[in-house]
Amino acid sequence: MADTVAVDGRAADAVPVRLAAVFLPAPLPREGRMAFWDPEDGPLPDGHTDLTVVRRHGAGVRRRTAPALELPLADRW
Repeated sequence: MADTVAVDGRAADAVPVRLAAVFLPAPLPREGRMAFWDPEDGPLPDGHTDLTVVRRHGAGVRRRTAPALELPLADRW
């Protein structure tokens, strides 16, 4: 089994399958984006942006910034 998934059939847009996905809404649904980040803090391909995520911390939660890959929805589906 491959450890990446090609987006839109292009290897350059491959997303590692270990990443968690988050939908980033926009005023118009077609302008929404998908952000992929690694909960285990592994390396990401070049061109990443910062994403604020909330993670469990003991009995509570904490917010932190994580690197993420963002892809537009309109171009992909």
